[in-house]
Amino acid sequence: MPPDAKSPGYQPGMAVLPSRPHPAKGKAIRFLLSLALVAFAIVQLCGNFHKNRSVEQQLQSQTLDDESFKWEDVTPTKQLVYHPCFGDHECARLSLPMNWKRTDGEGSKIALAVIKLPAKVPVTDARYGGAILLNPGGPGGSGVSMVFRYGKAIQTIVDSPESPSADSASGKYFDVVSFDPRGVNNTTPNFSCFPDPATRKAWLLQSEAEGLLGSSEGVFDTRWARYEAFGMSCNQQGVTASKDGEWIGKFMNTAPVVADMVELVERHGEWRERETERLLSTAPNTFPVGTNVDAERIRLHNRWKKGEEKLLYWGFSYGTILGSTFAAMQPHRINRAVIDGVCNADDYYAGNWLTNLQDSDAAFNKFFEYCYTAGPSACPFALGGDPEDLKSRYEQILTNLTSSPIAVSPSGNRGPEIITYSDVKSLVVQALYVPLKLFDLVARLLAELEQGNGSSFADLKYEAKQWPVPPPCDSSSTQYKVPGESDQEAGRNILCTDGPGLDGTAKEDFRSYWNMLRGQSKAVGDFWAEVRMSCVKLETRPEWRYDGPFAGNTSHPLLFIGNTYDPVTPLRNAHTMARGFPESIVLEQNSVGHCTLSGPSLCTAKAIRQYFQTGELPDPGTVCQVEELPFRLAGYERSQVMSPGDTELMSALHSLSEFRHLLGA
Repeated sequence: MPPDAKSPGYQPGMAVLPSRPHPAKGKAIRFLLSLALVAFAIVQLCGNFHKNRSVEQQLQSQTLDDESFKWEDVTPTKQLVYHPCFGDHECARLSLPMNWKRTDGEGSKIALAVIKLPAKVPVTDARYGGAILLNPGGPGGSGVSMVFRYGKAIQTIVDSPESPSADSASGKYFDVVSFDPRGVNNTTPNFSCFPDPATRKAWLLQSEAEGLLGSSEGVFDTRWARYEAFGMSCNQQGVTASKDGEWIGKFMNTAPVVADMVELVERHGEWRERETERLLSTAPNTFPVGTNVDAERIRLHNRWKKGEEKLLYWGFSYGTILGSTFAAMQPHRINRAVIDGVCNADDYYAGNWLTNLQDSDAAFNKFFEYCYTAGPSACPFALGGDPEDLKSRYEQILTNLTSSPIAVSPSGNRGPEIITYSDVKSLVVQALYVPLKLFDLVARLLAELEQGNGSSFADLKYEAKQWPVPPPCDSSSTQYKVPGESDQEAGRNILCTDGPGLDGTAKEDFRSYWNMLRGQSKAVGDFWAEVRMSCVKLETRPEWRYDGPFAGNTSHPLLFIGNTYDPVTPLRNAHTMARGFPESIVLEQNSVGHCTLSGPSLCTAKAIRQYFQTGELPDPGTVCQVEELPFRLAGYERSQVMSPGDTELMSALHSLSEFRHLLGA
């Protein structure tokens, strides 16, 4: 029986991911703190995503593990052939050319890992809205991981609020689809800069010990040398290429991924036509009694429009680069595109990274403002005359840690530890991405550090370093290879090959660049400089790239969204990018954090839903408020009774507020 026959598109009901209770933040905290600790070594860009996959697996692999499904058991095909996977999801491996510019039909292939959360109605239902393609950011973020963990919450936002079983339901219901980009996670071949996970982990621990830029007098020279060595390890030397001489490192930049998306959209159209025929021919009894099924009308509506299929898209952080590039290269294929947490594409492709930190310090100032307003009962660090006093005390903590890190004695299973300037700076950067989840933690740890107590911080560092090493410990064993461990290296290769590269850049010229970023942001500048520094000595150049113009008369206007205080994608970027796409609109969400999902807003969610449902854009100048602020500030706790639909939407938004779209982390 074909795999599709086992997994019809109709799903009778999708439960919303539950809102995680506020006190139960342990897993999220450990995950986020671990990101802060490893960010020194391998900088991963725009979001997202994202993340140290090995630590993520440590925290959540028990839910993603599916003994009945293994990616390697799926034969890559030119068509989308879905197999049941991970509960109620469906997975496929799409065979695509490694080099889209080859015209002979030969050459190496990639196997694109695709995941789908099926729509709540079959494709033969008039309310079937199509497949919304997601990108979580990064670069290097796993779309498979995102859809598995957050697909149902995304589906709650974009779908009609009515149950599809209701007689009056007339809205649309969507598949939620994503993929692991080239070189990332489950897509093969993988990209890696290390021979095995143990070597990678040793490198990360060494890097952490060196500290961030700005943490000591000589750290710049040390970091520069480390990135030189790292860049050399990521070049093709010593890497086995295919028999055609093609190596994945030269085909991972954004332009080939746009081509992959075009093919994925086309193949979805082909699958839709094939699935329609399957349902009409083999499952006629699935239609409600009394329904007048006009089979030919359904076939005509769902036919594969070869070469004309259009994109439904929601991209976060780096995903806005991918979405904007798609819109510029394929403007006629835009059906809907939400560009959320907007990067300046011209600056990104130039490799400058000079348009990201304009609101970073303003975002961090909101921490002190919120903390002071909440008072000591809600914010333990809220002692002082005004927010500026709190900020001065924070800066004094950093000054003290620069010369005198806090020594922490062993406790329980944890050994001795020290808390450093870099530990605090890194945690603050991560907290700015998701303040609703982490500002509480930052306040508590700062209050303890001010008293010379680093025990809680040390406990979190210990938990973040819990790296499982699967048996056997033979690095040549396939069991020793942890999926996704090299995603940070893949993300780095993507961002470096998208830009012109830094090979040959003088160290002193880069020192001037670093100082320029420090002038843009005291909170994030040191951290951000390592994004670009990570491209030093990377000699790999892409076989082909697209670097503009980032403009086009799209077949439907785009929806750009930005937060008022986004630490790495300032609101002004949304306005800059929107000017290149006629009739597109910028929606502002009045919140702190990276991308709209960092703060739950019913207003924003409903605007996105309306856009996907009908194509209608919000009015120009619309500003959406959020439902909650950090420290549970008075006036932002929803005490009034919400409608069932709003309650369900808020539950989904709470789940998504834990998602990361890491740009530069």
